[in-house]
Amino acid sequence: MELRQLRYFLTVTESGALSKASSIIGVAQPALSRQIRQLEEELGVQLFYRHGRGVRVTEEGAQFYAAIVPVLRELDQVKSDLVAAANVPAGDIVFGMPPSMSAAIGAEIVSDFFAHYPQVKLHLVDGLSGFINEWLASGRVDMAIINNARKAPYMRMDPLLEVDLLLFGRRRDIDAIAPDTETFPTPALVGLPLLLVGRNHGLRRELDSAMQRLGLELNIKAEVDALAPLKKLVRDGHGLTVLPHGVISFESSNPEFSFRKLVEPNLTQRFMLAFSLQRPTTLAMRELARRVRVELRKAVEDGRMVGRLSKDSIPDDDRL
Repeated sequence: MELRQLRYFLTVTESGALSKASSIIGVAQPALSRQIRQLEEELGVQLFYRHGRGVRVTEEGAQFYAAIVPVLRELDQVKSDLVAAANVPAGDIVFGMPPSMSAAIGAEIVSDFFAHYPQVKLHLVDGLSGFINEWLASGRVDMAIINNARKAPYMRMDPLLEVDLLLFGRRRDIDAIAPDTETFPTPALVGLPLLLVGRNHGLRRELDSAMQRLGLELNIKAEVDALAPLKKLVRDGHGLTVLPHGVISFESSNPEFSFRKLVEPNLTQRFMLAFSLQRPTTLAMRELARRVRVELRKAVEDGRMVGRLSKDSIPDDDRL
Protein backbone atom coordinates (compact mmCIF):
# COMPACT_ATOMS: atom_id res chain seq x y z
CA MET A 1 0.00 0.00 0.00
CA GLU A 2 1.52 3.32 -1.09
CA LEU A 3 0.88 6.78 0.29
CA ARG A 4 0.13 7.87 -3.27
CA GLN A 5 -2.68 5.34 -3.53
CA LEU A 6 -4.21 6.54 -0.27
CA ARG A 7 -4.25 10.11 -1.52
CA TYR A 8 -5.76 8.98 -4.79
CA PHE A 9 -8.50 7.09 -2.90
CA LEU A 10 -9.17 10.18 -0.75
CA THR A 11 -9.57 12.42 -3.81
CA VAL A 12 -11.82 9.99 -5.67
CA THR A 13 -14.04 9.60 -2.59
CA GLU A 14 -14.38 13.34 -2.04
CA SER A 15 -14.89 14.22 -5.71
CA GLY A 16 -17.32 11.38 -6.45
CA ALA A 17 -15.99 10.78 -9.95
CA LEU A 18 -12.83 9.30 -11.44
CA SER A 19 -12.77 11.91 -14.20
CA LYS A 20 -12.95 14.79 -11.73
CA ALA A 21 -10.38 13.20 -9.44
CA SER A 22 -8.11 12.66 -12.44
CA SER A 23 -8.27 16.36 -13.26
CA ILE A 24 -7.60 17.39 -9.64
CA ILE A 25 -4.65 15.05 -9.19
CA GLY A 26 -3.21 15.55 -12.67
CA VAL A 27 -3.06 11.83 -13.45
CA ALA A 28 -4.65 10.19 -16.50
CA GLN A 29 -7.93 8.45 -15.67
CA PRO A 30 -6.81 4.95 -16.79
CA ALA A 31 -3.74 5.21 -14.55
CA LEU A 32 -5.89 6.42 -11.65
CA SER A 33 -8.34 3.53 -12.14
CA ARG A 34 -5.43 1.09 -12.17
CA GLN A 35 -4.10 2.44 -8.86
CA ILE A 36 -7.54 2.15 -7.24
CA ARG A 37 -7.90 -1.44 -8.45
CA GLN A 38 -4.48 -2.34 -7.06
CA LEU A 39 -5.48 -0.83 -3.71
CA GLU A 40 -8.71 -2.86 -3.69
CA GLU A 41 -6.80 -6.05 -4.54
CA GLU A 42 -4.34 -5.46 -1.72
CA LEU A 43 -7.13 -4.77 0.80
CA GLY A 44 -9.28 -7.61 -0.52
CA VAL A 45 -12.43 -5.49 -0.56
CA GLN A 46 -14.34 -3.37 -3.06
CA LEU A 47 -13.98 0.31 -2.24
CA PHE A 48 -16.30 1.85 -4.81
CA TYR A 49 -19.57 1.16 -6.62
CA ARG A 50 -19.27 2.29 -10.23
CA HIS A 51 -22.35 3.87 -11.83
CA GLY A 52 -23.09 6.03 -14.86
CA ARG A 53 -22.64 9.35 -13.06
CA GLY A 54 -19.42 8.42 -11.26
CA VAL A 55 -18.49 6.37 -8.21
CA ARG A 56 -19.75 5.94 -4.65
CA VAL A 57 -17.87 4.41 -1.75
CA THR A 58 -18.98 1.04 -0.44
CA GLU A 59 -19.47 0.39 3.25
CA GLU A 60 -15.92 -0.96 3.40
CA GLY A 61 -14.75 2.07 1.45
CA ALA A 62 -16.42 4.44 3.92
CA GLN A 63 -14.79 2.59 6.81
CA PHE A 64 -11.40 2.80 5.11
CA TYR A 65 -11.94 6.51 4.39
CA ALA A 66 -12.72 7.25 8.05
CA ALA A 67 -9.55 5.42 9.09
CA ILE A 68 -7.09 7.08 6.72
CA VAL A 69 -8.35 10.70 6.78
CA PRO A 70 -6.83 11.52 10.22
CA VAL A 71 -3.61 9.71 9.28
CA LEU A 72 -3.19 11.71 6.08
CA ARG A 73 -4.10 14.96 7.85
CA GLU A 74 -1.48 14.25 10.52
CA LEU A 75 1.15 13.48 7.87
CA ASP A 76 0.35 16.78 6.16
CA GLN A 77 0.74 18.60 9.48
CA VAL A 78 4.09 16.91 10.14
CA LYS A 79 5.27 17.97 6.70
CA SER A 80 4.09 21.53 7.31
CA ASP A 81 5.84 21.63 10.70
CA LEU A 82 9.09 20.32 9.22
CA VAL A 83 9.01 22.87 6.41
CA ALA A 84 8.38 25.65 8.91
CA ALA A 85 11.21 24.43 11.13
CA ALA A 86 13.54 24.21 8.14
CA ASN A 87 12.92 27.92 7.51
CA VAL A 88 13.92 28.91 11.05
CA PRO A 89 17.66 28.77 11.74
CA ALA A 90 18.37 26.60 14.76
CA GLY A 91 21.05 24.34 16.22
CA ASP A 92 24.68 24.77 17.27
CA ILE A 93 27.50 26.37 15.27
CA VAL A 94 31.17 26.48 16.26
CA PHE A 95 32.71 29.36 14.30
CA GLY A 96 36.46 29.96 14.12
CA MET A 97 38.08 33.33 13.37
CA PRO A 98 41.66 34.63 13.24
CA PRO A 99 42.54 37.39 15.74
CA SER A 100 42.40 40.15 13.12
CA MET A 101 38.82 39.29 12.26
CA SER A 102 37.57 38.55 15.77
CA ALA A 103 38.98 41.87 17.03
CA ALA A 104 37.23 43.80 14.26
CA ILE A 105 33.87 42.02 13.88
CA GLY A 106 33.66 39.12 16.36
CA ALA A 107 31.56 40.78 19.07
CA GLU A 108 29.29 42.44 16.50
CA ILE A 109 28.59 39.13 14.74
CA VAL A 110 27.74 37.29 17.97
CA SER A 111 25.40 40.01 19.28
CA ASP A 112 23.73 40.57 15.89
CA PHE A 113 23.27 36.87 15.20
CA PHE A 114 21.85 36.18 18.65
CA ALA A 115 19.38 39.05 18.27
CA HIS A 116 18.09 37.70 14.95
CA TYR A 117 18.37 33.96 15.60
CA PRO A 118 17.94 33.18 19.32
CA GLN A 119 17.38 29.50 18.56
CA VAL A 120 20.97 29.16 17.35
CA LYS A 121 23.75 28.55 19.87
CA LEU A 122 26.82 30.24 18.40
CA HIS A 123 30.25 29.38 19.82
CA LEU A 124 33.02 31.70 18.61
CA VAL A 125 36.61 30.49 18.88
CA ASP A 126 39.68 32.60 18.15
CA GLY A 127 42.93 31.24 16.73
CA LEU A 128 45.59 31.71 14.09
CA SER A 129 44.60 30.31 10.72
CA GLY A 130 46.96 27.37 10.90
CA PHE A 131 45.20 26.16 14.02
CA ILE A 132 41.74 26.86 12.59
CA ASN A 133 42.59 24.74 9.53
CA GLU A 134 43.41 21.87 11.87
CA TRP A 135 40.14 22.41 13.73
CA LEU A 136 38.21 22.29 10.45
CA ALA A 137 39.98 19.08 9.47
CA SER A 138 39.12 17.44 12.78
CA GLY A 139 35.54 18.72 12.78
CA ARG A 140 36.10 20.81 15.92
CA VAL A 141 34.68 23.86 14.12
CA ASP A 142 31.80 23.90 11.63
CA MET A 143 32.83 26.97 9.69
CA ALA A 144 35.55 29.59 9.93
CA ILE A 145 37.31 32.58 8.46
CA ILE A 146 40.78 31.51 7.37
CA ASN A 147 43.55 33.01 5.27
CA ASN A 148 45.46 31.82 2.23
CA ALA A 149 44.42 28.21 2.80
CA ARG A 150 45.29 25.45 0.38
CA LYS A 151 42.40 23.51 -1.12
CA ALA A 152 41.55 20.54 1.04
CA PRO A 153 39.01 17.70 0.80
CA TYR A 154 37.62 18.44 4.26
CA MET A 155 36.41 22.00 3.55
CA ARG A 156 34.78 24.30 1.02
CA MET A 157 35.98 27.90 0.73
CA ASP A 158 34.39 31.14 -0.52
CA PRO A 159 36.38 34.40 -0.96
CA LEU A 160 35.82 37.23 1.52
CA LEU A 161 38.50 39.90 1.71
CA GLU A 162 42.04 40.76 0.60
CA VAL A 163 44.21 42.85 2.94
CA ASP A 164 47.71 44.31 2.76
CA LEU A 165 50.52 42.94 4.91
CA LEU A 166 52.35 45.44 7.08
CA LEU A 167 55.72 45.67 8.77
CA PHE A 168 54.94 46.34 12.43
CA GLY A 169 57.17 47.39 15.31
CA ARG A 170 58.12 49.99 17.85
CA ARG A 171 57.78 53.49 16.43
CA ARG A 172 61.43 54.38 16.94
CA ASP A 173 62.52 51.19 15.17
CA ILE A 174 60.17 51.68 12.23
CA ASP A 175 61.02 55.37 11.87
CA ALA A 176 64.72 54.52 11.89
CA ILE A 177 64.49 52.17 8.89
CA ALA A 178 61.67 53.91 6.96
CA PRO A 179 61.51 57.63 7.82
CA ASP A 180 59.00 59.93 6.12
CA THR A 181 57.24 57.18 4.18
CA GLU A 182 54.17 54.98 4.51
CA THR A 183 55.69 51.99 2.71
CA PHE A 184 58.60 49.59 3.06
CA PRO A 185 60.17 47.53 0.24
CA THR A 186 59.58 43.82 0.74
CA PRO A 187 63.16 42.79 -0.27
CA ALA A 188 64.53 44.97 2.54
CA LEU A 189 62.94 42.65 5.10
CA VAL A 190 66.02 40.48 4.67
CA GLY A 191 68.16 42.69 6.89
CA LEU A 192 65.69 42.92 9.76
CA PRO A 193 65.38 40.81 12.93
CA LEU A 194 61.94 39.25 12.49
CA LEU A 195 59.48 37.59 14.84
CA LEU A 196 56.98 35.63 12.76
CA VAL A 197 54.21 33.06 13.06
CA GLY A 198 55.13 29.48 12.16
CA ARG A 199 55.24 27.94 8.70
CA ASN A 200 51.84 26.29 8.99
CA HIS A 201 50.07 29.67 8.93
CA GLY A 202 48.80 31.36 5.77
CA LEU A 203 50.55 34.67 6.46
CA ARG A 204 53.90 32.93 6.83
CA ARG A 205 53.39 30.89 3.66
CA GLU A 206 52.64 34.08 1.73
CA LEU A 207 55.78 35.74 3.08
CA ASP A 208 58.01 32.72 2.46
CA SER A 209 56.65 32.35 -1.07
CA ALA A 210 57.44 35.99 -1.85
CA MET A 211 60.99 35.61 -0.52
CA GLN A 212 61.50 32.45 -2.55
CA ARG A 213 60.44 34.25 -5.72
CA LEU A 214 62.91 37.02 -4.91
CA GLY A 215 65.68 34.53 -4.14
CA LEU A 216 66.08 35.93 -0.63
CA GLU A 217 66.12 34.50 2.89
CA LEU A 218 64.70 36.15 5.99
CA ASN A 219 66.44 36.58 9.34
CA ILE A 220 63.91 34.98 11.67
CA LYS A 221 64.84 35.38 15.32
CA ALA A 222 61.84 33.43 16.64
CA GLU A 223 58.58 31.85 15.57
CA VAL A 224 55.65 32.75 17.82
CA ASP A 225 52.22 31.22 17.25
CA ALA A 226 50.40 33.34 19.83
CA LEU A 227 49.45 36.93 19.14
CA ALA A 228 49.76 38.41 22.65
CA PRO A 229 53.35 37.16 23.23
CA LEU A 230 54.28 38.22 19.69
CA LYS A 231 53.15 41.80 20.35
CA LYS A 232 54.90 41.85 23.73
CA LEU A 233 58.19 40.73 22.16
CA VAL A 234 57.86 43.51 19.60
CA ARG A 235 57.02 46.02 22.33
CA ASP A 236 60.09 44.95 24.29
CA GLY A 237 62.31 45.59 21.28
CA HIS A 238 63.23 42.00 20.41
CA GLY A 239 62.39 42.45 16.74
CA LEU A 240 59.82 43.42 14.12
CA THR A 241 56.95 41.41 12.69
CA VAL A 242 54.64 41.21 9.67
CA LEU A 243 50.89 41.29 10.28
CA PRO A 244 47.66 42.20 8.47
CA HIS A 245 45.98 45.49 9.30
CA GLY A 246 43.18 43.98 11.38
CA VAL A 247 45.59 42.56 13.94
CA ILE A 248 47.24 45.91 14.61
CA SER A 249 44.22 48.18 14.10
CA PHE A 250 43.87 48.72 17.84
CA GLU A 251 47.58 49.54 18.11
CA SER A 252 47.60 52.10 15.27
CA SER A 253 46.68 54.97 17.60
CA ASN A 254 49.30 53.90 20.15
CA PRO A 255 52.28 56.27 19.83
CA GLU A 256 54.55 53.43 20.94
CA PHE A 257 53.99 51.51 17.67
CA SER A 258 54.11 52.16 13.95
CA PHE A 259 53.80 50.22 10.70
CA ARG A 260 54.57 50.40 6.97
CA LYS A 261 52.82 48.78 4.03
CA LEU A 262 55.00 46.20 2.27
CA VAL A 263 55.52 47.01 -1.42
CA GLU A 264 57.65 46.06 -4.45
CA PRO A 265 56.09 43.53 -4.50
CA ASN A 266 52.94 44.26 -2.54
CA LEU A 267 52.23 41.50 -0.07
CA THR A 268 48.62 40.66 0.62
CA GLN A 269 46.61 38.11 2.51
CA ARG A 270 43.31 36.66 1.30
CA PHE A 271 40.64 35.74 3.80
CA MET A 272 38.19 32.98 2.94
CA LEU A 273 34.97 31.73 4.52
CA ALA A 274 35.41 27.98 4.97
CA PHE A 275 32.84 25.28 5.73
CA SER A 276 33.66 21.88 7.17
CA LEU A 277 32.50 19.12 4.83
CA GLN A 278 32.19 16.73 7.75
CA ARG A 279 28.65 17.98 8.37
CA PRO A 280 25.88 19.44 6.17
CA THR A 281 25.72 23.19 5.65
CA THR A 282 22.59 24.10 7.62
CA LEU A 283 20.27 27.07 7.19
CA ALA A 284 21.76 28.56 10.36
CA MET A 285 25.25 28.30 8.88
CA ARG A 286 24.13 29.96 5.65
CA GLU A 287 22.56 32.80 7.61
CA LEU A 288 25.74 33.20 9.67
CA ALA A 289 27.77 33.39 6.46
CA ARG A 290 25.50 36.14 5.19
CA ARG A 291 25.74 38.07 8.45
CA VAL A 292 29.53 37.76 8.39
CA ARG A 293 29.59 39.38 4.94
CA VAL A 294 27.26 42.16 6.08
CA GLU A 295 29.38 42.95 9.12
CA LEU A 296 32.61 42.71 7.17
CA ARG A 297 31.37 45.25 4.66
CA LYS A 298 30.46 47.61 7.53
CA ALA A 299 33.93 47.11 9.04
CA VAL A 300 35.62 48.04 5.77
CA GLU A 301 33.37 51.09 5.35
CA ASP A 302 33.99 52.44 8.88
CA GLY A 303 37.72 51.63 8.94
CA ARG A 304 37.78 48.74 11.43
CA MET A 305 39.21 46.65 8.58
CA VAL A 306 41.32 47.92 5.70
CA GLY A 307 41.06 45.78 2.61
CA ARG A 308 39.27 44.96 -0.61
CA LEU A 309 36.06 42.97 -0.47
CA SER A 310 35.67 40.12 -2.90
CA LYS A 311 32.78 40.67 -5.29
CA ASP A 312 31.32 37.35 -4.12
CA SER A 313 31.36 38.57 -0.52
CA ILE A 314 29.24 41.70 -1.06
CA PRO A 315 25.81 40.96 0.46
CA ASP A 316 22.49 41.71 -1.19
CA ASP A 317 20.87 44.46 0.88
CA ASP A 318 17.42 43.41 -0.29
CA ARG A 319 17.83 40.16 1.64
CA LEU A 320 18.59 41.80 4.99
